Amino acid sequence: MSETPALPFRAGLAALIGRTNVGKSTLTNALVGHKVSIVTPKPQTTRHVVHGVVNGPQFQLVLVDTPGFFKTKTSKLVTELHRKAREALDGIDLVLHVVDPSREIGEEDQMVTQVLSHVKQPRILCLTKFDLRRRPARKAWLERGRDYAGVAEVSARNGHGLPELKSLLAGFLPEHPPLYPPEDFTNAHRDFQIAELIREQVYLQTGQEVPYRTVIELDAVEEATTRDGQSFLHIKASVLTPNDRYQRMLIGVGAGMIRAIGTSARQELEHSLQRKVFLDLDVLVDKHVGG
Repeated sequence: MSETPALPFRAGLAALIGRTNVGKSTLTNALVGHKVSIVTPKPQTTRHVVHGVVNGPQFQLVLVDTPGFFKTKTSKLVTELHRKAREALDGIDLVLHVVDPSREIGEEDQMVTQVLSHVKQPRILCLTKFDLRRRPARKAWLERGRDYAGVAEVSARNGHGLPELKSLLAGFLPEHPPLYPPEDFTNAHRDFQIAELIREQVYLQTGQEVPYRTVIELDAVEEATTRDGQSFLHIKASVLTPNDRYQRMLIGVGAGMIRAIGTSARQELEHSLQRKVFLDLDVLVDKHVGG
């Protein structure tokens, strides 16, 4: 009796693209099973193109999380983020267009559609937030689905449709050996992840008041040992902000705000790094931060 030939291994890159706050980073984290991208309610939280690695039976799917398209006043930062999103489409194997059917189709969606009109690779339409009862734009998006190679509906919150989405995307990958070792789940190095987790807590603790230009600068990341011999990671970082007003806001009355940021960031870092962390945060003014 002849043996069934083994299926070829498939590997490739799928870029996630969409308007801001549609859930690209949340979906990336859910598909990977690890926190690859930070998530906040602040538009365009994602500033860098980050890879998340999904390993499955006979495939490796590398998700490329990109900054969202955001209609706002022109600035160097927004222009740069849109440029990064467009450039992320170079050299990829397929595109996952992530949309939020709980929001009416708007100008930012049209910006994305215009970019996708020039893409020759297979395009998959993904409707997020399946767990929500009210999704007024669902029908309109599904009607547009005929222009895509495939359509999926998912919920990153409860996991609905995620296995089916992985299989759908894997089917469009080329035959290729793995791009990353099986134990890797992101291309981001440790220091980048540390800075991003701190920035996430700056936004979560302060809401919409802190400007986009806030930057985290790591001054030191060092191994250390307590008096009783237990090891921990000593992280010294600075929150850079463009003026004195934002510096005062980030420090807070009696240094209450920076303490809250530091406590939450330390807890996230310990969960992510799976080890004890001592976090020393400072808030500095740098008028040249961002653009």
